[in-house]
Amino acid sequence: LLDLNGTLAVVMSMTMKEERLSVQPFVPKNIFSDLMNGLLFDEDTADICFEVGTTEVDEGNTVFHAHRLVLKKCTPMLSALFDSSNTLEGDEKMARAVITDVKPEVFRLLLANVYGRSMAEDDMKTHVTDIIDAADKYSIVNLKLGAEAAYVKSTKITVENAMDNLLYADALNLALLKEVVMDFLAENHDEAVKKVSFADVPGHLMKDLLVAFGMSKKEGKGNEKEEDFDVMRVSELRVKLDKMGLDVDGSR
Repeated sequence: LLDLNGTLAVVMSMTMKEERLSVQPFVPKNIFSDLMNGLLFDEDTADICFEVGTTEVDEGNTVFHAHRLVLKKCTPMLSALFDSSNTLEGDEKMARAVITDVKPEVFRLLLANVYGRSMAEDDMKTHVTDIIDAADKYSIVNLKLGAEAAYVKSTKITVENAMDNLLYADALNLALLKEVVMDFLAENHDEAVKKVSFADVPGHLMKDLLVAFGMSKKEGKGNEKEEDFDVMRVSELRVKLDKMGLDVDGSR
């Protein structure tokens, strides 16, 4: 370029080409999950144990070793079983708790979930109601909701089983299952009125039934009020509660 004085100016532009590595660098994964998996049922590092079976005495019961700190942080209700009355002293002794209302094979799956292991689909399908019951009893919410979702996925609601499923859902605060049953009753109300007995339905479920009927009438129109929690779908409501750090278990 020439300026007004006749001076020649040379303008250059350079593009830096990013150097690419022929081999991507290796970064090891975080080993915490592997360490937790390694602690599961590890007798050498355990400081507590469960005796799971049908009797209060240890004969014939299945023993599961665990760690007080892990339970305290992940499932306080299980941790609370080890109070001062069953905490023993000495190198050869270990705090013990007896569980007689959960099957050993189910408790094994429950404890594995606490330590971060995922559950095989076949195990979930085989023990789904027992898992729901145990997870509800010991307030292991992620496992309970996962088992509830598996139950809903594998169960076809009919006029013959609708009421049993509704009462089961209400007894254990299975909001998703309750919603599915209510939706079925709303969509099949003519047949339900003829074949389903509502004599044993608790009065507090009438609101949920009315919501289901209302939702069936508005199907495809969406929610007029975005934050109307009374008519919000259960899964959507749980997402919002989880983002807010609130309890996602229980009914609406």
